[in-house]
Amino acid sequence: MEQSIEKYSIFSLPKSIWGIGFVTLLVNLSSVIIFSLSPIYLTTVLGVSTFDLGILEGFVEATSWFTRIFAGILSDYLYRRKPILVFAYTLSALSRPIFAIAPSLGWIAGARLIDRVSNGLQATPREALVGDLAPKNLKGTCFGLRQTLSMIGSFAGAGVVMFLMYQTKGNYEIIFWAAAVPPILAVLALVFFVQDSPIASRHHAKISFWAHLKHTRHLTKQYWRVVFVAGIFMFSNYSGAYMILQGTHQGLSPSQVPILMVLQNLFAFASAYPMGRLSDRFDRRILIGIGFIITIISNVFFALAHGPMFVLIGASLWGLQMGMTQSLLLTKVADTTFTEIRGTGFGIYYLIIGVTIFLSNTITGWIFAHHKPSFAFWLSACVAGFATILLPFISSSQKLKT
Repeated sequence: MEQSIEKYSIFSLPKSIWGIGFVTLLVNLSSVIIFSLSPIYLTTVLGVSTFDLGILEGFVEATSWFTRIFAGILSDYLYRRKPILVFAYTLSALSRPIFAIAPSLGWIAGARLIDRVSNGLQATPREALVGDLAPKNLKGTCFGLRQTLSMIGSFAGAGVVMFLMYQTKGNYEIIFWAAAVPPILAVLALVFFVQDSPIASRHHAKISFWAHLKHTRHLTKQYWRVVFVAGIFMFSNYSGAYMILQGTHQGLSPSQVPILMVLQNLFAFASAYPMGRLSDRFDRRILIGIGFIITIISNVFFALAHGPMFVLIGASLWGLQMGMTQSLLLTKVADTTFTEIRGTGFGIYYLIIGVTIFLSNTITGWIFAHHKPSFAFWLSACVAGFATILLPFISSSQKLKT
């Protein structure tokens, strides 16, 4: 029975939604510990060159993005999402001790590859499972809660890194062993507190994998419009590294630079759940449009920056749009797909987003190297503006509910 939006409380959301959120929190906490320190560990302790580090990072991240579409299709084909998630999070737990005992780049590369495969296998079944289990009129709220708990994990991970670096006097081995604990807890939480998708009980007959792939033709025009607009918008997004570079150009010292990331994550965390809840009451396109406009304003502050305050405001607004747009676009994907092909839908979505973000970062890096950095931010603002113009072509979430 679906709950009235006016009567529900956050604690009355399905237990499995909370379970998925806490699983994500724990894994993000561990990931931030590992990946905040692994580049420093590789270059300063193991002596890996920045060129080799770049090749490693590019390869493993590409592996993660392309694994997502496979995981989504597989979860639809098997009519199961939870077993794939259990396997994925177990891989994550197994990869962590390798960082602690790794004597060379090869070991670290293997651990990174295992972890990124795990990350790819998690993403699409997880989002599809949230979409499957969320009450129809509370989808935005459920995705917002999942996103918020994920960001809490990132905050906690950053705090744990600073605490452990101070307490252990920079003992990487102890810190990497500590990072192995949260994924184990995540697997236990997933097994005992998260139920599988309803499709697991509705389908028993198996068809061939190739016959299943033909079901992608049932992805609707509304879905493809969401993916198209999201792809255009994500072309306006770029790595936080470019915000940091702009911050240093405007006078922030290396010790002050982390403030940018703190502000970005703080505003993203603060906006995800409230915007998700609002989107269940109003047309999601309106809130997504506001997020797109905030992206434009953020870029204006970066482009016109004359001092650190401009960059700090820009980073805060960037975090605000992240909290709004990321969870709401995921909710729109869930709105426009039905249960049996929802994993495939999220897989295609993540693949397209991954390609556009890669292209965006490549172009932004080229502009930073050959032109004024402000050109990159103006370009981002223009792309976000174009995506805003395209929003009316997406179906209203209110219509999809009826």
